[in-house]
Amino acid sequence: MRYISNPAYQPKSRHKSAFSPRERIVFGNILKYFLYCLPVIFFAFPFVVLISRSFFSFNESVGYTEGLGLFPKDWTIESYIEAFSNEEIRNGFLNGFKNTMIVVACNVIGVPLTAFMAAYAFTKIKFKFRKVIFTVALGTIMIPGILLMIPVYQMFWKMGWTNTLLPITIPCFFGGGILNIFMIMQFIRSIPKEIDEAAILDGASLPTRMFKLTLPLIKPIIIYMMVTAFFGAWNDFSGPLMYIKSNASEAFTLNLYIYYEYLSESSYVTARPNVQMVFGVIMMIPMLIIFIFFQKQLINGLTFGAVKE
Repeated sequence: MRYISNPAYQPKSRHKSAFSPRERIVFGNILKYFLYCLPVIFFAFPFVVLISRSFFSFNESVGYTEGLGLFPKDWTIESYIEAFSNEEIRNGFLNGFKNTMIVVACNVIGVPLTAFMAAYAFTKIKFKFRKVIFTVALGTIMIPGILLMIPVYQMFWKMGWTNTLLPITIPCFFGGGILNIFMIMQFIRSIPKEIDEAAILDGASLPTRMFKLTLPLIKPIIIYMMVTAFFGAWNDFSGPLMYIKSNASEAFTLNLYIYYEYLSESSYVTARPNVQMVFGVIMMIPMLIIFIFFQKQLINGLTFGAVKE
């Protein structure tokens, strides 16, 4: 009782920690960064396999030697040489690349431009049934896309657009979806009304206020939309596959050419996995370059208006 009543008395701990405070902090940081690296390793592993196996020889890629490993025993570029040594394959690849760039250009220009124009109209221009039209358009996001595939295909088929690039280029100039329009509308609403009112008092016309005043102020979301449109168009496979048949090789995009030439059942080189990996690496390079140069714009496009600098 004498020791308990003394406030200066501190009982000794019976169990002493095996680690010092500094060691516990170091161990905690190691564990934290290890857990951070696990998702990175998980998602990066397929890309490591893709790149490494593009340098396999044919015998090693099909396991004729000692089975498949993560990295080649003898690094070789014979698969890259073989991929473009045939003139027919090279011409088909260049044709597919040209068509893909046409589709990408239409998406990168058409989607942000028309989405911005529609968003500006819904936000700044007062016209009859504006709210009703926007509500009906916004309600279309509840319709599953797979339900529209057959009606849309029939429409393009009756118009004579199948086996051409028109079904995957012309729709890009209609806003690219109501979600794009809605996203830009939220950015336009964050701009103070006094800026637009001052421009009206100065006699600025509607196109001037739209393209010279509002458009520069929402540049982050426009760049974000352009980059995502590039990714979507470059990776699009189901769209060209649905509208372009195997006998219309002049309209093949790059994805479609690689599929029909190397991955389909009718392909005459299906047993060349190292060459298939080469085209996978080639398809990955432009996306990697775009992401490296525009990653800051991608982040700004998502956080603009939500986080004030």
